[in-house]
Amino acid sequence: MAQKPHKSNPDELPPTILQRLAHIERCLFWKGELRRADLVNTFGINPAQAAMDFRLYMARHPGNMDYNKSRKRYLPLSGFQPQLIEPTTLDEFVPMTSPRIPVATWPLPKRRATPHVLLAMVTAVRERQKIEVKYQSMTGETPTWRWLSPHAFANDGERWHVRAFCHTHGDFRDFALGRILSTRHGKPGGEDPTFDREWNTTVEVTVMPNPGLDADKRAAIAAEYDLPPKTLKLTLGLRESMLFYVKAKFDPETDPNPVAHQIVVGRQDMNPKKRR
Repeated sequence: MAQKPHKSNPDELPPTILQRLAHIERCLFWKGELRRADLVNTFGINPAQAAMDFRLYMARHPGNMDYNKSRKRYLPLSGFQPQLIEPTTLDEFVPMTSPRIPVATWPLPKRRATPHVLLAMVTAVRERQKIEVKYQSMTGETPTWRWLSPHAFANDGERWHVRAFCHTHGDFRDFALGRILSTRHGKPGGEDPTFDREWNTTVEVTVMPNPGLDADKRAAIAAEYDLPPKTLKLTLGLRESMLFYVKAKFDPETDPNPVAHQIVVGRQDMNPKKRR
């Protein structure tokens, strides 16, 4: 009995080569063409290595790419289908300039912390230390010094927070890293993070299109957010301390118009499960 042809496994290749082969697909998908310079300039390899990568890609994924002698570059064939990348968002392609695809992005100012603050906070979390920080609270008029026992970091999709016990208020809270202006006086003996109930508690929430929208709009929103097409809702488990940020982003209560907040978030589990 004749053996079936062996289908190559991407995991058999070294990660550096896989990265270059994936970049070949990004160029074919986004720019519609590929030259040696796309690999040489991106990865710092020589032209001979780039040529080897092109041959390897065509051998492993026949029917996706071929060299066009008249245009002196590689082009995707009519049946091109990505095999190494999953292009579901434009985010990974925007940095790859293409004169034929205009792109505009919203230049929001970046929320950032200083390297000194980041190093101090990462060290405090890793070593379980207490640290004194100068923090600008939105409820206070001027920055104040306070002792924190940080134990974890969290991202709400827009900025990074450090989760810490605040020795001034006597409870666990989120502190925006960008509002920590300075640090001083680290010392051992941070508060035990197992006592942070909101961080160590998992709650379940449902994410769904706003019921106030008509059926067609709900279906479109569900497809946009990759929600199950039958139920149009998804159940997520997240730390209770992050629930505020999820609801603030997707389900603000400032406008009764359902178009103003197309996704709603509802807490399902009123008896949250403890994280192990």
